[in-house]
Amino acid sequence: MHAAANSGTWCPAPCPMKTQARLTVMASAVTSASVWALSPLLTGHREPWDADGLFYVVALVVAGSAAGLLAPRPLWAHYLGAVVGQLGYEALFLPVGPLFVLGAAFLLGYSLVFVLAAARAASVRARLQSRSPHA
Repeated sequence: MHAAANSGTWCPAPCPMKTQARLTVMASAVTSASVWALSPLLTGHREPWDADGLFYVVALVVAGSAAGLLAPRPLWAHYLGAVVGQLGYEALFLPVGPLFVLGAAFLLGYSLVFVLAAARAASVRARLQSRSPHA
């Protein structure tokens, strides 16, 4: 007996919901890490939140929108991916110091900006798909 992926019960491998969640985490991790990777090139700062103005917030909105268009759901996977991508980049490519834990706490909050943008982009995608004659 095969249960539906969204029912919360057993699902045979590969479970469509699990596969979609993995893709969403990966899309969000890559796009959120790219904010950090591009920061030195675009702002001259290793950490995007050190840049002048709203660079970090705008970059998170752009990255979250891209992730939401690529993989619209589940939203919790966007949040997980945003946190993993940013923390992973920071841990792998930047010197880890005593403020790492404080930075991680800030990332938990800033990742909400990413998720809100992803949710908005996913909503736009769904609306456009529902209007498509091939939907």
